[in-house]
Amino acid sequence: METRWIWPFELLDKLGEGGMGVVYRARYVGNNRQVAVKLIPEEISADTTLLARFERELEVLKQLHHPNIVHCFGGRCESKQRYYAMEFVPGGTLSDYLAHRGRLTWETAADFAIQMCQALQHAHEHGVIHRDVKPGNFLLTKAGQLKLSDFGLASVVSEGRLTAAGRTVGTILYMAPGQIRGAPVTHRADLYALGCVLYEMLSAQTPFTGSSAAEVLQRHLKDPAPHVVRISLDCPLELDSLICELLNKDPEERPATATDVANRLNALLLPSRRGNHAEPDLFSNLNTRTGLKTVAITPLKQIKPRDSEVDLPQMNSRSRLSARVPWIIAGTLLFACSQLWIGWTQATAQLQKAEQTWLNLLETADPPTRVLAARALGKFDRLTPSAIRKLGDAATSPVLDVRMASLKTLTQHAAESRGLAAELLHVQKVDENTLVRDEAGLAVSAIQRANSPFSVNSSTFWSVSLAMAGTLGAIGWWIWKTVQPLAQ
Repeated sequence: METRWIWPFELLDKLGEGGMGVVYRARYVGNNRQVAVKLIPEEISADTTLLARFERELEVLKQLHHPNIVHCFGGRCESKQRYYAMEFVPGGTLSDYLAHRGRLTWETAADFAIQMCQALQHAHEHGVIHRDVKPGNFLLTKAGQLKLSDFGLASVVSEGRLTAAGRTVGTILYMAPGQIRGAPVTHRADLYALGCVLYEMLSAQTPFTGSSAAEVLQRHLKDPAPHVVRISLDCPLELDSLICELLNKDPEERPATATDVANRLNALLLPSRRGNHAEPDLFSNLNTRTGLKTVAITPLKQIKPRDSEVDLPQMNSRSRLSARVPWIIAGTLLFACSQLWIGWTQATAQLQKAEQTWLNLLETADPPTRVLAARALGKFDRLTPSAIRKLGDAATSPVLDVRMASLKTLTQHAAESRGLAAELLHVQKVDENTLVRDEAGLAVSAIQRANSPFSVNSSTFWSVSLAMAGTLGAIGWWIWKTVQPLAQ
């Protein structure tokens, strides 16, 4: 392959290409360091607007110095070839990462978003609005650090406009409504795009899609912000609310700064981080938590008694040691049981929170979302009486699909739906739709077959309770059998 040079750089392979230029991986001959070189092809160098954007991008990057923004080493014009060199980030783009990984956990997405906020805040403080925030413009290091790149469409508040009024620039999937209309944009346009990226990281799709560019633009302008919790079930409601604020049509209703967004994300992550740091100490501090002292157990010497001779001090030492062992073991087992109980209650609380999210959607959202909510509730192992009641109300909804989905869920939770037997029997008799009547009949039959006395509560709860009761009983019996001979 023929070597290509733009002195003092040897161009190696092409990393990417777009309307604003081509990016190559290159070798700097001064120290053999790998860099990325962005240049404008000679065939488009006559475009004065592109040249002006290229020079502005170079000037912007030279004044921005931040760990989350790609570092620029400078550039120049050689033989009508304009170029600049920047740091080479070998991990690819966030877009490539999402294509490989799919949906991210909410903690990972929040961590990435905090890094994006730090980069954007630094740019905004220097009067720079990026105007093209998207996964493809975030480079990812192998250590998981994000670096914002491609400031070709950036605008500088203190300088003149390169985009004529009424003209639209950017990427339509992440473009704020004001940017679409061609109005002067503020830093809050970048925050809108950040909301789009956050939604995509959690759901593996952008918030507004369509079969054509015009349809996507109209949805940005008209459609309300979608709730990511409909796709990412473990997403906290606070994070869902933050994304909806970022996607607000009115810029003034979005968060004021990227720092405000980062602070809210940090507040969400703080309990999770505390939990991760506290977990290793759970058993390392076992003796401190239980108040028990560590006893070193060493093998007793074998004593061969002579005739009727008995070593009384040795026997007393054995008795004291034997008396301590049962209590140490009992305390440890009690602690383990308490941790098991705490874990079960925490898991129950999380399930109740998720259930409440779906119940809110079942009551307030549009019909397709209500159907989705009813089906999602059917996947729960156990539902609260409040959830059963609301599903019963939905079973009489005027929307056919909502009635069918609710009745199917009540059939799946027949043991918990006994109180609705009379209402479902009424639906079976009077509903105008044959399918609904048949489904109501299935629900009534399932309720009649559900005669288990444990149907009110979760079988998991009873399993845990019985296991704990059996364990405690066994401990008590063993302690009694062990201590009784010593007491005598």
